[in-house]
Order: sequence, then C-alpha cells, then structure tokens
Amino acid sequence: MPLIDIFLTLAHYLLQIYSLCLVVAGVLSFVGANPNNGFVVFFRAITAPPCRMLTQKFPKLIIRTGNGFLDLSPIVLLLILGCLMIIIEKVAFYLKIYL
Repeated sequence: MPLIDIFLTLAHYLLQIYSLCLVVAGVLSFVGANPNNGFVVFFRAITAPPCRMLTQKFPKLIIRTGNGFLDLSPIVLLLILGCLMIIIEKVAFYLKIYL
C-alpha cells in the first residue's frame, strides 16, 4: 500500500469524522444541552477554534435575530470540509485509489 494511499484515506476519514463532530456540536447547541456535560465540553473544544477563526475573518457570519444571535460559521466550515473531501476523492480517483 503506497504512502499516498494511506494519506488520502486517512485524510478523507478524518474530514468525515470532523464533519460529524460539527453536526453533533450544532445539534447540542440547538437542544440546549448542559454546558458542563463532558460530551458537550469535548465537542465544543474541538469545533469552537476553527469556527471562532472564521468569525474573526468574516464577522458577517454572525446574524442578529429577534432572540439573539445566529452563528453561521459551522455551516461554512461544513461546506469547506465538503469541498476538501471532494478534492481528495477526485485525486484518489485520478490515482486509481479507492477510498
């Protein structure tokens, strides 16, 4: 198994797992889960830094609503991760590597 095969497969699976973590963190924030719960702390710890970086670069991602604020950075981050996964899949297909 060539090294590029291992790298592309690992990158693809890590991006999928991180996308799932973003979705779980988003659901937990909408449900209003206990912020002191270990799972909530874990998902917030791994998803908040990239989202915070996006909102610092693009402050228009935070929208004011009637009840407070809506942060769109996780959605943008999911779109970026999806594009990265498509690029990895295309490179793997071109190199005849099956993910």
